[in-house]
Amino acid sequence: MLLFLCTIIFVGMFLLPFTPAVREVIKKEDAAPLFINMGYSKDPRYFAVSFRKLMLKAVGDAPEGVHEITLSKPERIRIAGQAEVSADSAIDTVFYVKKSLKSGNNATLRKEVYSRGDVHLGEENMIKALACDGKVTIGKGASFMRWLDAEGDVTISEDCHLGISATCDGVLSVAPGCRFMRLYGAPVIIAQSKITPAAGGKPVEFEPIANGAPTERGISSLPAHNVKNCNLIAEGSLSVGEHAVIHGHVKSHGKIVLGASAVVIGNLFAEKDIEIGPGSRVYGSVFSQGSIKLQRGVTVGSVGRIKSVIGKKGVTLEHGVTVYGYVATEGKGLVV
Repeated sequence: MLLFLCTIIFVGMFLLPFTPAVREVIKKEDAAPLFINMGYSKDPRYFAVSFRKLMLKAVGDAPEGVHEITLSKPERIRIAGQAEVSADSAIDTVFYVKKSLKSGNNATLRKEVYSRGDVHLGEENMIKALACDGKVTIGKGASFMRWLDAEGDVTISEDCHLGISATCDGVLSVAPGCRFMRLYGAPVIIAQSKITPAAGGKPVEFEPIANGAPTERGISSLPAHNVKNCNLIAEGSLSVGEHAVIHGHVKSHGKIVLGASAVVIGNLFAEKDIEIGPGSRVYGSVFSQGSIKLQRGVTVGSVGRIKSVIGKKGVTLEHGVTVYGYVATEGKGLVV
C-alpha cells in the first residue's frame, strides 16, 4: 500500500509542470494570436555603449603612446591621434584612436579598438572588437571575433564574418556572403538596397490594429489578393497567396509561407520556419522557433518603428531586404 501511494505521489509530481500545456491542448484557450511580447526589445547597443564609457574613463587625459590602464583587468593600451595600420601588420594592445583609423589589407587587431573618428578597414582584416564614433567601412573578407558598433553608418563588404554582434545608430549595410548572429541598424539593409522613408522622416502611416480585434482559427491557406481584417491562428502550417493583405497578427503552430508582395500589418509568429516572399511587407516583428528566410525586397518594420526578426535556428537575408531594427539568431545567420 505504501509503495502504491508513493508511486501515485511521484507520478503526480512528474505531471504537475505539464498541466498548463495539457490544459491548453485540450481546451484550446489560446484566444490571443501571440503568447510572447513581440514589442519587447533590449538595447542591442548596450554593451558597446558601456565599453565606450569604460574606455573614456580609463584613458582620461593620457597622452599618445603606450600606457597601462584598468578595464575589466589591467591592460596595455596604445593611444594615437590619426592612425594607419600597415598591411600585413598587427596591433597586440588595446587601441584608442582620437581621430580616424585606417588599416591595410590583412591587418590584425588582436585587442579591442575604439576610434573617435571614422574607420576604414582593409580586406581580410582580423579584429577582436571595434567601437567607432563615426562611420565604418569594412573591406571584403574581414572577420570580427566579438563585435562591432558605430554611431554612424556601417558599410560591410562581401564575405565578412561579423562575430556575435554588428550594430550601429545609422544605416547598417551588409553585402552577400556575410555571416552574423545579431544585427541592428536604422535600418539594416542588404546589398545597399535603396531606402525611401516617408516625407519628413515620419513613420509610414497605416491604420493600427484595434484592441480586441476578431480572431479566425483553423485557417491553413489564404488565396492570392485576399484581404483579412482580423488576427489569424493556424493549427498547422499557413500559406498566404501573393498580394494578400492581413490586417492583424498571425500565429502558426507549423510553418508560415507568405507569397510575393503580401502585406501583414501585425506580427508573425511560427513554431516552425517562416518564409517571406519577394517584395512582401511586414509592419510588425517576425519570430520563429525554426528558421526565417526573407527573400529579395522584403521589408520588416517602418521608419521610426523598431521591430525584430528573430529565427532561433537561423536567418537568411536576400538582396534588397530592409529591416528597421533588430535581426538575431542562435543558429546560422547568412546574407545571400
